Amino acid sequence: MGMTPSEEQGFAAFVRERGDRLLRYAHLLVADRAEAEDVLQVALMRVARHWSKGLDAPEAYVRTAILNTVRDGARRRHLVPIPAEPAGDQRHSDGDHSDALAARSRLEGLLGVLPPRQRATVVLRVIEGLSEAETATALDCSVGTVKSNLARGLDKVRTVLAAEAGPKERTRR
Repeated sequence: MGMTPSEEQGFAAFVRERGDRLLRYAHLLVADRAEAEDVLQVALMRVARHWSKGLDAPEAYVRTAILNTVRDGARRRHLVPIPAEPAGDQRHSDGDHSDALAARSRLEGLLGVLPPRQRATVVLRVIEGLSEAETATALDCSVGTVKSNLARGLDKVRTVLAAEAGPKERTRR
């Protein structure tokens, strides 16, 4: 059973309106932009199958589908994170956006050091602003697991930042 033409138009409008934001969300969860695009595409295909049912909160549904797709992929990779590498095509040609691009690249690099569960927890709690309970529901785990994953993830990020600051501090003396 496919979509009617009006449902297709509604779905296309949804993707046009929210696609960039959803891609940024996916990219925060996975280190590679191409993988983020693939994850979003899979999530959108899942939503498209249910679009005719009149989803109450399609963006939330897509976000959940993105998270589940990332988790499924992490299981297939045996939970081995792939370090984030700045893409060669992310040059800072536009001075107005260079700070934002640098900050995004920096954030992706920091998130790239985290295992998938910690990364998802940090993204959902810190970047997306979900509560502990909402994060636990999204990750299908307990609030205690959310707390420990967040603490471990943030400790790991702090360790990376401290290690990077260490050599700079020594050269200033």
